[in-house]
Amino acid sequence: MGEKLTIIVAMLAIMVMMPYFITMAINGKRENNKLSIDNVNTGREVLISINGKNELIDVERYIVGVLPGIAGPENNDEMLAAQAVAVRTEIYYKMENETVIREDNLTYEYYTKEKYIENWGKKSYSKDMPRYENAVMSTIGKIIE
Repeated sequence: MGEKLTIIVAMLAIMVMMPYFITMAINGKRENNKLSIDNVNTGREVLISINGKNELIDVERYIVGVLPGIAGPENNDEMLAAQAVAVRTEIYYKMENETVIREDNLTYEYYTKEKYIENWGKKSYSKDMPRYENAVMSTIGKIIE
């Protein structure tokens, strides 16, 4: 009798877990599908010059790079998010109906990783750059109308 009960419990466990395993096999883990600033594509780009080379980057990535010069790491997260919206609004208005704008048509200074570390240090970069990215991601596409 105990052996039959063990088999029944095992079969029930397999039946309950089977949909989970099938779903995981088809969809994979959710963490792999997380949206990050590096894979955002709004269709609007800024042409920047880094080390003498021209590069097109998405507006949202550009905003992450200019926020440190506008709102230093001492600011709270709400201030960073508000500044992200303000910067995006200005860029979009200057772009009008265009999809690309040159950085020299903007008034911001873009901070590469190296430039950020030079100004605020490696420890600040590790601690605060995710805050800048979060400020942009939490307001993505939002402008003041």
